[in-house]
Amino acid sequence: MQFTKLVLASAAVAAQVTAELTKWDDWEHGRVALQDVSIHFRYAGSGPPLLLVHGNPQFSLTWQFIGPILAQNYTVIAPDNRGAGDSSIPPDSNYSATASAADLKGVLDFLNVTLTYVFSHDKGVGIAVALAAQHPDLVKMLGVAEYLLPGFGYEDAATPAPYWDLYQNPQLAFFQIPDFAEFLMSGKEKQFLEWYFYHGSYSGTTAFSEDTVNRYTSSISKPGFLRAMLGPFSAASITADAAFFKGTVGKNPLAMPVLAMGGEASFGLESGFKQLFGPVASDLEIDIIPKAGHWIADENPVWVANRIQQFLAKATSPLSAVDLSYLKDRVTLKVGYFGTLGNAALGGLTVF
Repeated sequence: MQFTKLVLASAAVAAQVTAELTKWDDWEHGRVALQDVSIHFRYAGSGPPLLLVHGNPQFSLTWQFIGPILAQNYTVIAPDNRGAGDSSIPPDSNYSATASAADLKGVLDFLNVTLTYVFSHDKGVGIAVALAAQHPDLVKMLGVAEYLLPGFGYEDAATPAPYWDLYQNPQLAFFQIPDFAEFLMSGKEKQFLEWYFYHGSYSGTTAFSEDTVNRYTSSISKPGFLRAMLGPFSAASITADAAFFKGTVGKNPLAMPVLAMGGEASFGLESGFKQLFGPVASDLEIDIIPKAGHWIADENPVWVANRIQQFLAKATSPLSAVDLSYLKDRVTLKVGYFGTLGNAALGGLTVF
């Protein structure tokens, strides 16, 4: 059922809300040392926990506009996926959805969060679905946007077709051989991002500010991070993800409520969502995001944030609030410069 015609907020309320927001750059930082990666995350707000999972080529900055709106009513937790943002690169180059989902589980365990709402975008959808499939008792409600699961439509979207032009998604095929893609893109990271953001948007170059593009450019220009950004798109990652999804949600669909959304200038086709997500989610709700292409969090953040809250408000038994204020100015890492538990063990450091 669609709700695109609903009035989500009046101009007066929106103006009042804007004045109360905690700006993204003022959010707290956190870091968790896991076995093979160090995961960085941002957090803010108060209320029930809401985990936001970004996609590629972005990092947690994805939520710079949506996050502050949601943080008025939720404790929002926004990690950088492995190999993205300020998280570290895994030594084995494992960027499968299950590996990244295990990282999210590690962050939630560290924060003592045992049940959470989740919203995801792009590659983050696969990670979030993997988390929900492996830990259904951990995910209360799940939102997914702008992604087709491997094994359930992704491969078709990545295969060249007669209708392909500059505004399709040739990068999905191009990225499947990361070494080749990295060779051609190295030194042209900003040009690549500008095209990537432009071709997938509803409003063209106005969707992203120069500052935002520069932040993403700096992120994937760090040593090893361009290759890491390509990792989840590799043929090996997609094959592993397809096998996982077919063997889990393909046989036992997710039972928790799922909201699937797409931008009207991108994956926003209701019939497509029903066909592709219907088999993997038994309680599915679908909506189309107006005035947006693929980059929903930048193109229409207020609508998306309000739609997420509208969805979560339907919870039959709302989650209890969590308070992360205890983390402020508290030492939580026990591995020092080793970064990860694995490195600490290799260095002879015993971690209790």
